[in-house]
Amino acid sequence: MSTEVEGVRCRCGGKLQERASEVEFFGIDFGVKKVESCAECGTEYLSQETMEEVEAEVRKRGLFGLERRGRVSKSGNSLVIRIPQEIVKSMKLKRDLPIIIYPSDKDRLVVEVES
Repeated sequence: MSTEVEGVRCRCGGKLQERASEVEFFGIDFGVKKVESCAECGTEYLSQETMEEVEAEVRKRGLFGLERRGRVSKSGNSLVIRIPQEIVKSMKLKRDLPIIIYPSDKDRLVVEVES
């Protein structure tokens, strides 16, 4: 059940509603937290307390600041995704390292290092 947040609007102009939602960041599950969600575009805003919890865990795991934008390229008949050097160093990735790659939903691709 959601409750409308008085006097506050989303960037798109939609009304915000308080509700419970699953919070996940960088593949870390933080469970169900209270969020403010836009009734128009669906954007969710986390409380300062939740953001601090997320940031602390991301820093603890050495993931803070590693998000990067990139593009899919083509090489022969395959598509290629380049991994930025900061992520390579952080994860100690090497050439020819075996990986497992799979879609987890329509907009998310997961790459796991095979152990």
